[in-house]
Amino acid sequence: MITKKWSHILMLAILVLGILSACTPQAAPAAEGQKFGLFMSHMTNAFTIEMSDAVKAKAAELGVEVTVYDGGQDAAKQASQLETAVTQGIDGIIIEPASVDGLVPAIEAATKAGIPVVVVNQAISKPEAASAFVGVSNVDGGIMEMKAAVEAIGGKGNVAFLYGPMGSDAQLGRTEGYNQVLKDYPDIKVVFEGSGNWKTDEALKLVENWLQTGTELSAIVANNDGMALGALKAVEDAKLQDKIKIFGLDATPDALAAVKEGRLAATVSQSTTEQGKTAMETIVKLAKGETVEKEILVNFTLINQDNIDQYVK
Repeated sequence: MITKKWSHILMLAILVLGILSACTPQAAPAAEGQKFGLFMSHMTNAFTIEMSDAVKAKAAELGVEVTVYDGGQDAAKQASQLETAVTQGIDGIIIEPASVDGLVPAIEAATKAGIPVVVVNQAISKPEAASAFVGVSNVDGGIMEMKAAVEAIGGKGNVAFLYGPMGSDAQLGRTEGYNQVLKDYPDIKVVFEGSGNWKTDEALKLVENWLQTGTELSAIVANNDGMALGALKAVEDAKLQDKIKIFGLDATPDALAAVKEGRLAATVSQSTTEQGKTAMETIVKLAKGETVEKEILVNFTLINQDNIDQYVK
């Protein structure tokens, strides 16, 4: 009888321990060895290179593998890249989308398959489709850049706008910021506008054509530094650098050097490296089952002659 009694007690103890074990939260799986993808809209300028370098550096620090995909400024190509990565069982996706609308279905498909997606830098039209967004408010960046231009030309004159790929979040947001500022300055007229697709050579050709018309310009405001530098070359070649002020955004090394030399009026930093590192940290947390903020924003900083020495010695 004693033996049976202790046998029952032992069985009850084992049962209780099993129940308690099942109820105890399990530790999140280690991130090491997991594979992630960074899907860039393109890899043609200093900004995208800095972004990808930051992501890769943080991945190495965290002990995970990341593969960089070049979307070639083609939303359909990017969507195909995402679909392939999903079928190959990737652990998480970071995407800088080439289009605000075109990547939404592919992002939704990835999240439905249980793969976390972090959108970085350029937002999408359906933010709830992704797990998180890490980046900036492009409208705010455009406002900061345009206010600097307005102040530099005294609130009046003719200006030209150089856009990124039409329909991209950065192009739409920054241009909206420009137009918001100009509502308060009726004496400023936009006489030229066109897309240089983020590229220095395309912007150079556009601005050369504008200058050949003989139309007076007070400023050229570009959606990024690559195009601003193309505009700068065209203006300097035409020996109009004393009449036309040029503004960019990204704070790339070449742009910062041009500001330091007094050739570029200003650039706006969007903390590119911080965005990349934060995006990598965020996707690893999501892959481990951790909770993250839905939107993580970094700040813009205007860089001109007043503070350039803080960035370039």
